[in-house]
Amino acid sequence: MASLHFSPLLIAISITIFISLLSSPVSSVTCETQKLPPQSSFDHCINLPTFNTTLHYTHTHNQNLLSIAFAIDAPKSNGWVSWGINPTGPKMFGTGAFIAIKENGTVKVDEYNLISAQIPYKKEKLPYNVSGLSVEEVNGVITILAHLTLPEKAENLSHLWQVGPVAGGVIQDHGAEKVNDDSKASLKFEKDADKKADSPSAHDKMSGGVAMTKSSFGFQFGLALLLLGFMSM
Repeated sequence: MASLHFSPLLIAISITIFISLLSSPVSSVTCETQKLPPQSSFDHCINLPTFNTTLHYTHTHNQNLLSIAFAIDAPKSNGWVSWGINPTGPKMFGTGAFIAIKENGTVKVDEYNLISAQIPYKKEKLPYNVSGLSVEEVNGVITILAHLTLPEKAENLSHLWQVGPVAGGVIQDHGAEKVNDDSKASLKFEKDADKKADSPSAHDKMSGGVAMTKSSFGFQFGLALLLLGFMSM
């Protein structure tokens, strides 16, 4: 059987490919990897299906109080992110939203009652009690925190989240892609609700706040070896 000979150039190229694969994030925001602010604790967490987002929450049934920490990848430049609830269904209009605007490296959050399609949206107090509203950006992740008293007759409660651009400090309309349309879900509170089964394990490797699961690491390592073999043939 002929032996394989690896030139220094092939080895260098293969190492470069392997490093680039290894550094590619599987997901930068998950229930297990998201670092919450100090003294923040929640009973449950959901990995949301779009925009690389999570929702930590605690629902106090006897007070109808919802405490949340919504986390999402921060815009690379100026832009806005939002999370809100709608007691009438999964639609934008009628949503009480917390919109965080990132501009020139700073982030601020306010309440917006989305009762019209007019852009830009206007800041307006929500029709239910809100306290402790705050926002922070750490390691490229924006986290919105708040406590809110839910409407008493919220039989069809939904939550929605979005991202969009900002121009001159003014919120612009978000995109109309499928990912935007899919950024909504029913919000049901069950005492036995728990983290999604596909959340990364707490023992998964972390690098710069990015989860790197064992399975993805193995796949990338195998792919790099396969490429090395082909290049040496």
